[in-house]
Amino acid sequence: MAAHASLPVPTQADTTVLGQAAQSTNSTYKILYFGLHGRGELTRTLLAYSGAKWEELPVDWPTQKEHTPFKCLPVVYETAQDGTILELAESQAIERYLANKYGLYGKNAYEAHKVEQIFSSADGVAQAFSQKIIGVAQDKRVEEANKLYVEVLPKFIAIHEAQLAKNGSNGHYIGNSATLADIKVANLIDRLLFLRPQGANEVPFSAEKTPNLWKVLEKVNSHPTMAAWKKSDRYQELNAGTKSMFKF
Repeated sequence: MAAHASLPVPTQADTTVLGQAAQSTNSTYKILYFGLHGRGELTRTLLAYSGAKWEELPVDWPTQKEHTPFKCLPVVYETAQDGTILELAESQAIERYLANKYGLYGKNAYEAHKVEQIFSSADGVAQAFSQKIIGVAQDKRVEEANKLYVEVLPKFIAIHEAQLAKNGSNGHYIGNSATLADIKVANLIDRLLFLRPQGANEVPFSAEKTPNLWKVLEKVNSHPTMAAWKKSDRYQELNAGTKSMFKF
């Protein structure tokens, strides 16, 4: 099926050929996602953190939808060094692909499993956040947010503070280097702090209350390419788009 004219045309080849192209270390990327953080946030974060060359495609969703693999966004188009265009779809599949490609998935199968453990745990909280805060009527948000802060986050915090302590309280979940686990958790904390409903209790993350988790957040956000991304005009536009979309 030909792609819509405004979208890159993926290379038609078998997975062996495409897999070889995917080993390119000088790929460039084009991301198709709406003007908000949402399900595209971690993909953008990984591209920024990794120092990859990337840009955003204009979204004309009604005409583009039928030309995307699963009729949902984000979709990423990777152009490998040899010109092959790879079409990447489904947010978590994209995130794992990029993490693996850029050395953020652990050094062996066990470390990859540890990454998945932390990713899954953080994603559970992210899903609860979406359901209890973003997905409810505005007049219920404060009540639901406070429930989340009391009933869900303390368990998450206790477990993750202990996990990080086992690794030496060095700001990483695994060894002495960043992985997708660190970046996923930092993204989660950022979102919880950014989208706290007005009037809700304080989000229970701080350097004093959650020192190990806060160190993870600081290490991710202080990475040079990540810090530059968060200071960019586009990032501020995404902040505004997110608050506007979800009426915060």
